[in-house]
Amino acid sequence: MSISLRRSLFSGRAAELDAMESAFRDVSGGRQRAILLGAEAGGGKSRLVEEFSGRLSGRALILKGGCIEQREAALPYAPVTAVLHELVQMRGAPSSRSLVGAEGARELAWLLPEFGETSERFDAGIARARLFEALRKLFEELAREMPLVVVVEDIHWADQATGDLLRFLTTRLKKTRLMLIVTYRPEEISGSNALRTTIADFSLSEGAEVLKLPRLKRAEVAAQLEGLLGRPPTPAVINEVHARCCGIPLFTEALIDASGSLRTDFPGSLNDYLLKAVREMPASTTELLKVMALGGPHITHALLRSVKNKSDLELAELLRPAILAGILVPDGDGYAFRHALIHEAVRSDLIAGERMAIHRAYAEVLERGPLPSYRIWHSVALARHWRGAGQAESCLRWAWQSAAEAAATFAYADQMEMLKLVLAAWPEVDNAADLTGAGHCRVLELAADAACWAAEAEQGLAFVERALAEVDAERDGEQLAALLLQRAVMRQHALIPGEIADLERALDHAVDPTRLRADGLGQFSRALILRGECDRARRLGDELRELSEKLDDEEYRIEALIVAASVDMASNSSRVDALWSVTGRAEKASIGRVEVLAGAALLQALIETGDYAQIIEVGPAIFARTVEFGQARYIGAIVGSPLCRSLLAVGRVSEAIETCERMAALDPLPLGLVHVFECQAEIALVLGDSDRIAAAASSLRALPPGPQLANRMAASLLRFDIESRALAGDMDLSAMLIRSASTHFDKHRGVSWPLLASAMRVAIDTNQNDAARQFADLAVRTPCRNVIEEAERLGISAEMSRMAASDLDAWEAVAQNWADLSQPFRQAYALMQAGSAAMNAGKRARGASHFRQGADLAHTIGARLLCNQIETLAAKARIDLRDGKDGSTPKAPLGLTDREFEVLRLVAAGQSNREIADNLFISSKTASVHVSNILSKLAVPSRGAAAAMAHRLRMVDPA
Repeated sequence: MSISLRRSLFSGRAAELDAMESAFRDVSGGRQRAILLGAEAGGGKSRLVEEFSGRLSGRALILKGGCIEQREAALPYAPVTAVLHELVQMRGAPSSRSLVGAEGARELAWLLPEFGETSERFDAGIARARLFEALRKLFEELAREMPLVVVVEDIHWADQATGDLLRFLTTRLKKTRLMLIVTYRPEEISGSNALRTTIADFSLSEGAEVLKLPRLKRAEVAAQLEGLLGRPPTPAVINEVHARCCGIPLFTEALIDASGSLRTDFPGSLNDYLLKAVREMPASTTELLKVMALGGPHITHALLRSVKNKSDLELAELLRPAILAGILVPDGDGYAFRHALIHEAVRSDLIAGERMAIHRAYAEVLERGPLPSYRIWHSVALARHWRGAGQAESCLRWAWQSAAEAAATFAYADQMEMLKLVLAAWPEVDNAADLTGAGHCRVLELAADAACWAAEAEQGLAFVERALAEVDAERDGEQLAALLLQRAVMRQHALIPGEIADLERALDHAVDPTRLRADGLGQFSRALILRGECDRARRLGDELRELSEKLDDEEYRIEALIVAASVDMASNSSRVDALWSVTGRAEKASIGRVEVLAGAALLQALIETGDYAQIIEVGPAIFARTVEFGQARYIGAIVGSPLCRSLLAVGRVSEAIETCERMAALDPLPLGLVHVFECQAEIALVLGDSDRIAAAASSLRALPPGPQLANRMAASLLRFDIESRALAGDMDLSAMLIRSASTHFDKHRGVSWPLLASAMRVAIDTNQNDAARQFADLAVRTPCRNVIEEAERLGISAEMSRMAASDLDAWEAVAQNWADLSQPFRQAYALMQAGSAAMNAGKRARGASHFRQGADLAHTIGARLLCNQIETLAAKARIDLRDGKDGSTPKAPLGLTDREFEVLRLVAAGQSNREIADNLFISSKTASVHVSNILSKLAVPSRGAAAAMAHRLRMVDPA
């Protein structure tokens, strides 16, 4: 009895289809939309896309491409190549070329030979940008004719270069009639850096919508079964199938055999079942499926015909049983497995001898020349297949070529993977150096460089160590210097000690006036600036400037200017104009590396000066450039941090959260993760979420304790600990941490103004008066470099006044200062303190006005805890924030009744039910009922937790 995996009736997914239809209406109106369609393996992603595509028939041009699984090697731009191939199949090569012109066609020819001759590539950054622009123009031209729908399936197998391209297109085609549909498996997120980055960027971009397909409900399984059986299933069958398939559509199909009966022998593993289905095919078809399994998820008819050496009719007869059984589906000019799990099951069942023979068959066919309809890079395919065939020399030759092609398109992770193949084959090839034109040490150096740009520090450091063991320091001083520079930058980003020693040693060996020494001078200067050693950085920057003139090299001239401007900013934040100038010069030069460096330095300078509007205006474009130049994972989090902080400062909290999530999704190295975790904690602080602050601090503490950011991380961790404990109402631990802050300031040079401000506020709240005086004195003695630090100093002075009678005028000045700097959260806090000071001074009208304005600001930006604190203080002062009438009966905060509010204050003061009853002239039983209601409304488990919340909300004055 054969096993049939037949197409079932399309079931469920009504909400998802409605959402996709709505998105398409937006596209038809001239707005780009992106749909991210996620579902577990077998969850029906492809089926939903197929159904939706059918509904668009005649209303849109639909182009589909799929990503190639990268288990053995990377396939850069695979889905884009497939899209281009489908377009050429539809419209012909001449018509397709006409859409982008001769220059654009030469760029696209790098991906698909049908576009003609390839362009020459000199500067890699410009080449990548030109390729991206050619694709942008192509999609724009197609969308002018009719709405364009581009489907990219299985993005969890995408290479990094494809992810960068898709992010570029979503950024640059916002007003184009383009709909992007991207499918992925959520369970693959933890294993794919490219997936995390791409999914996060898509989901957070304007016009994007994430649709995660849930498992089918019982009624939906019933409808699917009816389509399979051709009749309504019995309730018993529905129940059993729903229980056993767990609502996964592919499992439902698997449970019904060709006769329409429910299977009783369904194995525990889907792989086992799928292999059983394959093995029940005719022997010749099963053998063909094995060949196809090593050809990729899609294989063209022409390639399969060549590999099997069969006529078209013979091949069709072999394929037909698998197509009828639903194992294969026709796919344009070829065939694809019905599901990735089917493909995986067949491939995993191959034994070693079969694998080698099949790989050899593919390689021998591809050695005859590229196939016009083959969807992956010719050299990559050959490298993969010769490796699988056990032919080291051929694998090395093609992997070396494909590594160069990947480097030309900034596909650094792909380049690294190909060079790993070269290195793996090297010991088995006697003339490897002759074939590559490079020594083994040089290949290791290239692999380390690719790993560095791909932000794979662990692998890159391993490559460097192997190369250092081979290099002759006396004879190859410059190569040694180059390797040391690579190790230094990876040590920096991994927060590993030894970076400075590597840089010093590198400059000792790179003594000649070459580009290598210029690289070392620039890298060393930036490392010193990161550590705050600006005088030494200035000297190296001056040498770099002189060397750039000797070399007559604009790249290093610009880098020297970046160093000089950054050093100046460290001492005087008003000198930001120089960085604006050098950033413009870098953009004009179109040199990717220094353009990104200049942009990062500019954003850092602007955040220090509090120019948030400028950061919000230019930050996204600078971040986009890191993507275009393949450096998003390398430096994206560092560039994104000022943007996130700026959005948070001006009260755009949701956008700050999105930016922070995008930073985290890049999966940066530890240096970038410092920025991610700091931003997470800052956001949680505004939201008043002590648990999230503590979680971010824990993540930050788990990073390597490298010397690069040691002082900064120590200050950040202490600040976040102080804030989280204070918010949690743990006054004893807060007081202990304040004493730690006093010790910190005594030991560390320089002042962290955010830490000083937090420590001062909590010192006052916990009656640590001696520490508060120390902090206030330190603030007075420390020079301010910019308006932000001046505002912090003014706030610390106002906090000091709370030791006696809080100074109303001081707090009003602080509130105005933060308003001038467009920081609504800090302004709302100052208004809360001004309101309290006004009430203490008997100025109710002013106090009420400050409370209302502060509450409005806190509510607008989503600072729930601060809003509750203001409501609590207003309630204590009997100020009604709702209708603007002061002196009337206020509404208690947190949904409590006035009596419950009184009880909560007494609970927070440590009183028992009997003591509360005596104070409020009620019975103990009534007090107990009030306490139970309070715990329920506050969603806390105990009296202690309720007391902690009361302390956070300032319901109880500090003892």
